[in-house]
Amino acid sequence: MENTLYIVDDHEMLREGVKHWLETNTGWKVTKNYSSASDCIKELAQINEDSPDFPEIIIVDVQIADESGFTLVREILKKWPKMKCIIYSMYDTTGYVLEAKDCGAKAYISKIAKSEEILKCLELVKNGDTYLEERLTEAQNKLENVISILTKQERRIFEAILQGKTNEQIQNEFFLSKTTVETYTSRLYDKIDVIDRADLIARYK
Repeated sequence: MENTLYIVDDHEMLREGVKHWLETNTGWKVTKNYSSASDCIKELAQINEDSPDFPEIIIVDVQIADESGFTLVREILKKWPKMKCIIYSMYDTTGYVLEAKDCGAKAYISKIAKSEEILKCLELVKNGDTYLEERLTEAQNKLENVISILTKQERRIFEAILQGKTNEQIQNEFFLSKTTVETYTSRLYDKIDVIDRADLIARYK
């Protein structure tokens, strides 16, 4: 159905607040909202794609309780490749924006964005475009040349470091050994000409 969306976020007040604003001030209708990724997937699986309740867009938080919003977007797009997903997050660092692009999200917008910008984002994504919050664009443009020289695994680790994750967290998330993470990290530093983790974050965050 036209102008319908889901919201997946574990903060009830935020879900209800966004729903209320959209339905009061715009032509968008929030047909469902969820506090968990699994509930969203289960609901989508039970609805025919031609149903009025099947959403045009799904707004997804980066972290939904103990679940990853990025993982949810990947799962949604694997099963429903035409779905349009927007990452809506309290985080505004480059590492999160890069991962949003990698997982297939059509847009990334922070929770401090003005309501008018959220509406602009929805309209552009609905019409097949991508969107990045305006104040984040400059930082992302700075990364383009860096990203182009990294391998897939180096890029994942680059994103994780920019998200503030430690080597131990990267090991656990990517199922890599301590030595492997250290090797990739050292290689990454050499490629982008930084001294250490602090230097990398200072330049690219």
